[in-house]
Amino acid sequence: MTIGEQSDEALVRRIRSGERELFSLLVDRYKRGIASFISAGVRSQSDVADLSQETFLRAYAHLGTFNPALGKFSTWIYQIARNVVRTYLARGQRRVATAEIPEDRTLENAVADRSREADPAGGILRQEAERELHAALAELPERTRTVLALRYFNNMDYNAIASTLGLSLGNVKTLIHRGKIALAHKMREREERGPRALLRL
Repeated sequence: MTIGEQSDEALVRRIRSGERELFSLLVDRYKRGIASFISAGVRSQSDVADLSQETFLRAYAHLGTFNPALGKFSTWIYQIARNVVRTYLARGQRRVATAEIPEDRTLENAVADRSREADPAGGILRQEAERELHAALAELPERTRTVLALRYFNNMDYNAIASTLGLSLGNVKTLIHRGKIALAHKMREREERGPRALLRL
């Protein structure tokens, strides 16, 4: 087994033993998911990058507190990211908003292949549909949006989401169920407003 194939927990043990350079492997494994998670609550991409870096700096500084007996490394580092975002929002009282969804991650494949090469006319329509999806997500409550981000952008299972957010499994299931319904309603409302808006032009 190569170093890159070792589990998170095995890498943590080696890092604690002095192989500090191996922390870069954990960064590579989680940098995309952490950035996507932070993007669910932070609009500015520069702030997302800064908060992602802060998350990994905190993780590295407090690696000695990670206890594999209490949960997975993935859950632990997402909890750190959650706290970083909370501190950021509380400090600046910035408005929570949904940023761009990474190109290869869409909510239950709500947005299909967006390339204009695949379908020039359809690509434009899909881009518009994605903008509507982003706007609808931004209207959902923060906790609901966060749960949906972890589930569909980061492919977390329900138990991991529950551990990361400090919620019961039942609460997570309820939030996801209601969140999808609320998102569908928001999308429908925006579609219904669309024709009227065009008539006013």
